[in-house]
Amino acid sequence: MMLITFDTGGRSWLYRGTFKKRRRDFSLGTTLDLSLAEAREKALEYRKLLRSGIDPKAREEHAVTKSISFAQAVKRFCETELLWVKEKERKAWISTMNTYAIPVLGKRDVDDISTTDVARILKPIWSEKREIAKKVRTRLDKIFVWLKATGYRTTLSPAKWEDLKPILDPLGRAKAVVHQPAIPFTQIPDWFAIVQAKRSISARALEFLCLTAVRSGDVRFLPWSEIDFERRVWTIPPNREGTKLKDRDHKVPLTDRMLSILEQMLEIQSCEYVFPGPHENAMSDNTVSKLMRDIHKAELSAGRPGFVDQQSGRRAVPHGLRSSFRDWVAECTEYPGELAEIAIAHKHGSNTELAYRRLAQVEKRRPLMVEWGDYLNSAKPLQSPNKRSH
Repeated sequence: MMLITFDTGGRSWLYRGTFKKRRRDFSLGTTLDLSLAEAREKALEYRKLLRSGIDPKAREEHAVTKSISFAQAVKRFCETELLWVKEKERKAWISTMNTYAIPVLGKRDVDDISTTDVARILKPIWSEKREIAKKVRTRLDKIFVWLKATGYRTTLSPAKWEDLKPILDPLGRAKAVVHQPAIPFTQIPDWFAIVQAKRSISARALEFLCLTAVRSGDVRFLPWSEIDFERRVWTIPPNREGTKLKDRDHKVPLTDRMLSILEQMLEIQSCEYVFPGPHENAMSDNTVSKLMRDIHKAELSAGRPGFVDQQSGRRAVPHGLRSSFRDWVAECTEYPGELAEIAIAHKHGSNTELAYRRLAQVEKRRPLMVEWGDYLNSAKPLQSPNKRSH
């Protein structure tokens, strides 16, 4: 540190340090603003920052113009950046931040938050609430990326997985993904015949769900406006209630059996939803799941093994029907795996590639879905366990 005297008679404190291997002079302030002791204290602070690779002047300017606490940042992000997401998703963001992040980091300036601080949030829930922890990390990362882009942070997001992994999973033993229990594709025609024999709206919804290989919410919240009877196409838009599609639509080629179900539903009701629940609201997830449970229980009561996942031994659930379809495509057809992934609305390729190919993919997938429907209807009549074949 040194004292510089100017021709005008003014005097200033100067600190000479090294930043990015280059010698630089930093003005600490005039002798009117700082005493010798204050100048020395500030010079010491500058020295520590430079050793950490931080430009002291840039940090001071940033602190003056762009300073915000983490709690304020979350509030502002939710108010400005989550306007177009579904209300349920927006509430989930706010809830996870209020529950896990804000109690730990709420009062901290966002530019001072490090990867270690983020790990303090995630470590307690990483083992017991892995899926929630993953969502919290992803949401934190999006918030910090936004803060960097808007000038509230001078460094990259501290919530990147590659930086957190050595802390949260140092031995690389993260739990494997647990897939939803599925009916073996060899047994699904028998299961499908049972569903077809039932006359409830939930049975038609479950049948339509299996035929289309989409997600449960896509069917339960299906409005008539998404069906194009003339072109025989169902278009699921992104971000509509019940869907997990975020940035693209998904087109389902409608086969004769699918259209037959839709026409049947047109004859018996005329509300907004194709498969309504009570009071003409959307059908609940539990309604569809209960039907699968009841079918399984009835099979057990009849002395048959029911419908369980081959690997886990767990009772099959509606979401597992997509796996049954995917396994059938792989084992029984010559269709490329890419086409099967598109059929179940898994993102395959960039958004540009998907936009370019999606129209052709509908017609390429139409014969695939026809063959799937034919396979589902190939069951042989079930025999009573007490009957013997002669």
